[in-house]
Amino acid sequence: MAKRGTYTGVLTFLAISLCLIPIAYSDDATPIPENKAQVVSWFQENVKPLSARQGALDPALEAAESNVTIIKMRSDGSGDFKTINEAIQSIATNNMKRVIISLTGGIYKEKIKIDRTKPFVTFFGDANDMPVLDFNGDATQFGTVNSATLIVESDYFNAVNIKIVVR
Repeated sequence: MAKRGTYTGVLTFLAISLCLIPIAYSDDATPIPENKAQVVSWFQENVKPLSARQGALDPALEAAESNVTIIKMRSDGSGDFKTINEAIQSIATNNMKRVIISLTGGIYKEKIKIDRTKPFVTFFGDANDMPVLDFNGDATQFGTVNSATLIVESDYFNAVNIKIVVR
């Protein structure tokens, strides 16, 4: 592994479904297969819809998933907001419902932070044209912590079909 602050790469968050269905594991759960071709069938066998698991999940999560807001973003700034940070700022402090920030393909050049007071946020990208988050900063310029492209301090965050550039 490279020294801290010198690594360049892309982290890809990929999921089969909209991630509105949190996965609960138990000791007898079948492990997620390493073979990508087997993931869809594993998902269908092991992850039940929210309606089938009512009462088995955290009550705050169940309540949030029953009241969803979608914010549409485009990398050219023509979505509901010009930047992802503006979309995040629009979310109420101590938000109690799932907010899906739907991102079209393209490159989003900004440093993104989701504060601890903004739970239940999902970044959702297109599996066929995954959006790329790229702050283009590195540790030599900004220090290790401040060079991050994405900082998530909130609970119940999901990222689906998103590439995050790490420098």
